[in-house]
Amino acid sequence: MLRAVLVLALSATFAGCALSPQMIDVKPVADVEATNVGQNQPVQVLAVDSRDQEAFGTRGGVYKNTALVRPANDVKSAVEDAIRKGLQTQGFNAFNPGDDATRLEVRLEQLDYVPEEGSVVNEVTLTLTLLAEASRDDVLHTGTYKSSVVHDLPLTPSASRNQQMVNDILSGAINRLLKDPEMLSFLAGNDNP
Repeated sequence: MLRAVLVLALSATFAGCALSPQMIDVKPVADVEATNVGQNQPVQVLAVDSRDQEAFGTRGGVYKNTALVRPANDVKSAVEDAIRKGLQTQGFNAFNPGDDATRLEVRLEQLDYVPEEGSVVNEVTLTLTLLAEASRDDVLHTGTYKSSVVHDLPLTPSASRNQQMVNDILSGAINRLLKDPEMLSFLAGNDNP
């Protein structure tokens, strides 16, 4: 009898350590004030997801190689859409820019989701690098926006919690790009911001 109880207890313990994969919606949000800093200058936005793999990382646990946190939608399109909306709010023409527009290429170089070691995950580190390269004619302006956030959690994060953490760090980087005074000045037509 004692042995059966022990086996059941161990089974329950190990079952709690096996984490299932998660698919999350990537929906960063541009949180910028409505202004006319852009003065209707056209900007063609192009986002590139240049990460090495589709998954952001693993949830950890016993089967960490299969317990992946992956995007449920196209990351590139989600980033592009957020930046376009943010620029439009700031007075740029980002939705119908035309052929003579300043080109803004935004590359997601890194978005890593790293759980703490062990079978129970209560800490997650997210690290992000976003590169922006604006160009027109022979003039180029670049910006790099990096973040690293450690989340201490009372429980292993759910899909909705992971979705919030990924979108928060991505939104933060996009908002820093959209509030970078030199980048905004260049996009507004100043070759020497």
